[in-house]
Amino acid sequence: MMNLRSQTPNSTTARAITGTTSLFTNKVGSRRLIIWLKASLLAIGLCVATAKADVKHVSDAELTMDDNLSYDLHRTLYFLRFGHYSPKQLDDDYSARILDSYLKDLDPNKIYFTKKDIEDFDEYRYKLDDFIKRRNAEIAFDIFKVFRARLAERTEFAMELIDSDFKFNEDDSYNIDRDSYTWAANETEIRQTWSKRIKNDTLQALMAETPIDEIRENLKRRYQRQLDVVYQLKADEVFEYFMNAFTRDHGPHTTYMSHVTAENFDISMSLQLQGIGAALQSDEDYTVVNRIIKGGPAEKSGAIKPEDKIVAVGQDDEDMINVIGWRLMDVVQMIRGDKGTTVKLDILPADNAPGSPPERLELVRDIIQLEDQAVKLSNIEVPDGNAKHNYAVISIPSFYSNADIVKRSGGKLVSTSHDVETILQDLKGSNTDGVILDLRGNGGGYLNEAVRLTGLFIDEGPVVQIVNERANHRDIRRDRDRKVAYDGPLVVLIDRYSASASEILAGALQDYGRALIVGERSFGKGTVQYPRSLRDNDQERKSKIKFTNAQFFRISGSSTQHRGVIPDLNLNSGQEDPEFGERSYDNALPWSETRPADYQPGVFDSDTLNRLRTQHIRRTDSDPAFTLLRKRSARVMDNKNIKSLSLNLEKRKDRRDRLEAESLDDLNVYRASLGLEAVTNETRKDNPLPGEDEHWNQVFHEEAARILHDMISMSKPLLTKSVVSNP
Repeated sequence: MMNLRSQTPNSTTARAITGTTSLFTNKVGSRRLIIWLKASLLAIGLCVATAKADVKHVSDAELTMDDNLSYDLHRTLYFLRFGHYSPKQLDDDYSARILDSYLKDLDPNKIYFTKKDIEDFDEYRYKLDDFIKRRNAEIAFDIFKVFRARLAERTEFAMELIDSDFKFNEDDSYNIDRDSYTWAANETEIRQTWSKRIKNDTLQALMAETPIDEIRENLKRRYQRQLDVVYQLKADEVFEYFMNAFTRDHGPHTTYMSHVTAENFDISMSLQLQGIGAALQSDEDYTVVNRIIKGGPAEKSGAIKPEDKIVAVGQDDEDMINVIGWRLMDVVQMIRGDKGTTVKLDILPADNAPGSPPERLELVRDIIQLEDQAVKLSNIEVPDGNAKHNYAVISIPSFYSNADIVKRSGGKLVSTSHDVETILQDLKGSNTDGVILDLRGNGGGYLNEAVRLTGLFIDEGPVVQIVNERANHRDIRRDRDRKVAYDGPLVVLIDRYSASASEILAGALQDYGRALIVGERSFGKGTVQYPRSLRDNDQERKSKIKFTNAQFFRISGSSTQHRGVIPDLNLNSGQEDPEFGERSYDNALPWSETRPADYQPGVFDSDTLNRLRTQHIRRTDSDPAFTLLRKRSARVMDNKNIKSLSLNLEKRKDRRDRLEAESLDDLNVYRASLGLEAVTNETRKDNPLPGEDEHWNQVFHEEAARILHDMISMSKPLLTKSVVSNP
């Protein structure tokens, strides 16, 4: 039986992988943790030295198809047609979508091409499918050459604008609603757009009180660097842009990889993580933090959070380089590096108002150790009158295993299921009243570990279904061991970052009615990806295609894809972001159903759930910690709904100061509830909350324990005294 990972390749037969959008997975070897690269995201922890930019430009003549690229196109079409889980007909409609996607990749903010350019490209709108079938993508290079020319023209104009003496006391605004952007009708219109863009760039730097001469120098370097990056792209890199506009129509995890990208992919499958411990994704002009890896420098610093934007990167004592508008791969290459080296980041925190100046932090790159990712045990006491009830919290950052290494070379077995089982055995002799499994932030890992872990809490039975409809194949993974390590009360904590194998475990325990699922809707990654080399005869310049070839289904028949796992009880900690997770990606496979497996379902009755929910809301509505969490969540959502920024310096400052004051007031109210002194914007970084990173874990664990305590109390039979009549 192949050892399928819910996120990475590892097999003896099919080597299937799932490429979740963001999330690392883990494999243990020599007591070091290997972090794996995710499909549409690039991990920023590979041990590759940062390379200096080579400003030698690639000529137009070098940007053309060759035999290798033609062969890649042919093989990609073959795998998408005969291997993909949900193949699509390559026709005129598909051709139009490819063109639109390619133009969006090149010019997402519609600031380079004009409407006339787009009309010229429309000649090929319904011809790309025919070109692809003939192994010809020359049109991709023709469009790219126009893009380079427009980029050079806009950069030249931007350089002139940067030296302008802008007036920042006028009542004007800058549109940041990308959905409303349109192609400029003429050069006059596009110059107006660029004038506001540069004015906004300058204003944002002025808000950080940067001298105007330094601002101008920084902006010139930024736009020149963007130009140099594009003019350095080689034919296979341009081809990769076009190919992903083509493959993306099959879903966000189906990707073409040029030999450079494929090499990075292979390195990430075989090296320890050396970096800051985060996963990045691209969001239009910005590089956005998707997930923080447990135990990494980013998590330990507490200074960078998911959804923060990285706008500049620097090495040790070198100058900062603005990376707005850069390709994700180029930003990754700047951030990753060797253990012990320092990287500087300018970030825009997610809960700061748009247009606020960035914050700078320094992180020392490091290796994430097994001890940082391993299962951890903690305890929570819940008072009940004069008594205290003890609840065990088992935090599971990932699903790891070194079983393959132990089988080949011997040594001590280290795996998630083994470590959790050991903890559960130790708890048997204690006074533990219930167990909480914390899967928040767990991006997955070895699928077999999720199956084995489920088996610790059930008698036996199916855990997950892996369906490949094209191959008419259904693989039902089962727990075959009737041994139950723990049969007591159980709560599972999940959040929006719980993905893949985490969703399989939570979904199975929910379907059996074995555990109460608490938290927020999970990520919704329910597909399996399979990587294939395209040039088997070319060992030096390998390219790859990674495509979806199967889907996970819960034993109930419901998919985890798109919809995720819906908790039985939503935590009262903030709003759900509708544009997060698998459901936020274009062309993601929709939620679907298949036939259920043969198992005995279980469910919590609605009356019990309503009572638990009522008590949770009553308890947290006035709780200072949950009040702060809800306010932070609302602030992030409000920021996402902002459509324009004032170009009046005083108005921009007033808005920033007001929002910062609100944020600070909220924090100080919470600090006061803990008996802590108030902080200012200048002192808040040096005065973290008690326990720093663990503080909020403690908040969630305590509330999960209270919910579990309520659940146990509700399930106890009512004790009544019998009335006995004396004869």
